[in-house]
Amino acid sequence: MLRILRVVPFYAPAYGYGGPVVHTVNISKQQAALGHDVRVFTTNILTHDLISKELPKFEVIDGVKIHRFPIKYRLGQSHYFITPTLPFAFFKYHYDLIHIHSLRTFQTNIATIISRLRNKPLVFTAHGTLRSMYLLNLFKSKMKETNRMKNYDKLFKRFFLKSVDRVIVHSEHEKKWTLKFDVPEEIIRVIPHGINQIQFSNYSFRENFIKRYKINLNHKMILYVGRLLRDYRNLEALIMIMNEILKEIKNAKLWLIGHSYDKNYELELRNIVNKMNLNKHVIFVTSPSREDILGAYQVANVIVFPINNSDGFGIPLIEAGAAKCPVISTNQGPAPELIKNGETGILTQPNNLSELKNAVLKILSNEKLEKEMGLKGYQNVIKNYTWETITNLTNKVYNEII
Repeated sequence: MLRILRVVPFYAPAYGYGGPVVHTVNISKQQAALGHDVRVFTTNILTHDLISKELPKFEVIDGVKIHRFPIKYRLGQSHYFITPTLPFAFFKYHYDLIHIHSLRTFQTNIATIISRLRNKPLVFTAHGTLRSMYLLNLFKSKMKETNRMKNYDKLFKRFFLKSVDRVIVHSEHEKKWTLKFDVPEEIIRVIPHGINQIQFSNYSFRENFIKRYKINLNHKMILYVGRLLRDYRNLEALIMIMNEILKEIKNAKLWLIGHSYDKNYELELRNIVNKMNLNKHVIFVTSPSREDILGAYQVANVIVFPINNSDGFGIPLIEAGAAKCPVISTNQGPAPELIKNGETGILTQPNNLSELKNAVLKILSNEKLEKEMGLKGYQNVIKNYTWETITNLTNKVYNEII
């Protein structure tokens, strides 16, 4: 049995932070189920703008011991949440290793220092943060936050790199950034995200989604799942091709499902829809529950996820497979690693509206192809992306350094 201390700035129920939360929750739960002692140090953040005073400071969920330390200060609009009581907790418990998540956080800083003081192995999962720059859409002042990150790297990068024993990234694409960040290749391990197949096997989500949104099953659903965030995805392109698609498939609907992190951008998208007279054919769901998302996956005929080079991974690309739904993505970032072009989905060139339109029409007009691609995507996910598989790969990394 290993005693694992996981340190992360955001943890369930803070699902608004996306992939890192989903990843840490599922890995922790799987490790606890295998008999390991898993303890999580985190904060009381719920969403980007909401700090909870109601969450318990300690609870056990699925065998995972969760300690939440109150946020007292925050650096700008960044993820640098200062929790003054955190450092003392490291000396109260016994653990064999520390596993940290995301760079440029107070929690990572403290855990790194403690790992040196207590001579404990340190594992780091990057979640896309080991690069000189990354998306700044969430920040109110891009220049201020850019300078803040540069100064942080100057002060802390060298100490961090000397302290960490293993770095986990989610794709070969992310590994390229990590090498440019001066991380030695011999300590990097590529372990992807995973999916919970049990969730996708529960078809009550599908039935509830159909009832809640009054879905006409004779319609063809084109689905995007992800944040509504400027420069994050080319959502304008999805809207722009709809009139051409409707010429051939009159009952097509585009569903944009994801939390709206930029209300001005959401308004711009809605204005495009209005100008193109697409109000009946483009549906926004900007505050979806996880159950909404699962139901949408199960109803959709095709999932379109225009990924870009700033992604370290694309969770909807494998969730589409879990839902037995074909997926279309741009041929960049980690997408070529996750999609077998022509088998589990279709890859298109970035900003090529004609190619994107033709890919959507190819699947929507051929029910046999839709089912074949969906099934092959499912088989690929079950083989490579279950949380059991991801957890076993992570535990092997631990065994390398203990």
